Amino acid sequence: MIDWTIIGGGIQGCTLANYLLKSKRTTISNLAIVDPHPEPLYTWKRCTKTIEMPFLRSPSIHHLDIDPFSLEKFAKSENGKSDAHFYGPYDRPSISLFNKHCDSLFHEIQLVNSWIQGRVDQLVRKKQQWHIKLADGRQFDSKNVVLAMGISEHPFLPLWANDLRNEGAPINHIYDDKISTDVIKSTDNILVVGGGISAIHTALKLSKIHPGRTKLLTRHPFRIHQFDSDPGWLGPKHMNSFKKVTSLTKRRQIITNARYRGSIPKELKLQALHEERQGKLDIIIDEVSEAFYENNEIKLNLLTTSISTNRILLATGFHATPPGFNWLTSTIENEGLHCATCGYPIVSETSLEWGQNLYVIGALAELVIGPVSRNISGARRGAEKIVNQS
Repeated sequence: MIDWTIIGGGIQGCTLANYLLKSKRTTISNLAIVDPHPEPLYTWKRCTKTIEMPFLRSPSIHHLDIDPFSLEKFAKSENGKSDAHFYGPYDRPSISLFNKHCDSLFHEIQLVNSWIQGRVDQLVRKKQQWHIKLADGRQFDSKNVVLAMGISEHPFLPLWANDLRNEGAPINHIYDDKISTDVIKSTDNILVVGGGISAIHTALKLSKIHPGRTKLLTRHPFRIHQFDSDPGWLGPKHMNSFKKVTSLTKRRQIITNARYRGSIPKELKLQALHEERQGKLDIIIDEVSEAFYENNEIKLNLLTTSISTNRILLATGFHATPPGFNWLTSTIENEGLHCATCGYPIVSETSLEWGQNLYVIGALAELVIGPVSRNISGARRGAEKIVNQS
């Protein structure tokens, strides 16, 4: 039996792993990270590479290490200085620097020695331990389990897009696991659907590949916010009052209202408008009312006009349903685990414990951590709670 098992090897799971190890709560030989991909942050790196995102949206103190200035120190080191690029007044680090810092951190703590590539199929409580069964039949026991699954495996497709895709239309979500960059580069006429940061990065990328043949369809004018929620949520300014709210339904409403969904930093708006002025990108603010696929062409009737295209790339976000519940249902029922009306876990305010020695972090912890729960800052806050109470 091992001491700690983290299910999910993305930003959340790897942040917690680092905190557990550096806080001496466990050792690398007593830690397991179960993830379907071959290496840490696989999905994060794939997604940011797909849209060619150059800088993080968050400042340099938001990273996976315990020391808040760890990334800045790494940027001055021999290994990091070649990628030491920062943007804007908040010193937002380049993706390359952030990823390199993560890789250096993982090497330092020897994270590869805890990595188990696979998918959890079943989680069963047996006496004083958790029995974990993987989809390929492997099984092992763990004293503590942390659910760190993200929402990235559940891209949201509008109903019209899903229907057309079932008819064979060339429609992909930008974060589809199997999307090919060759497909993107080979098409003559492409439409990006969405108005958030992923959509704008994708449109800017494609406007360079297909200048004059790339369109961006967004339902709303650009929503400009430096971050994806008010910085007050990073500390006591907003969190003190949030903690006093006892109704989880009201907490859910607060979280929903606090998130700047579909928003972008100001520089992305300026870049998109520049591409539009140059004739490289056509920006359409409208909404789909009808959609057809005929003769290898997609036709969209909008509220005020109609457009045709050869291929659609969706940047329409992810489903809001709790991740992992496809295999967690039996665990929830057998262990009597409680969920709020919105479907998300009801967990300890101090330790994020859901059941005996069963913890959550990231999206599943947001009724306690608040609007930033899914972000890097939320990962740090969640890791601190679990480590300090374990």
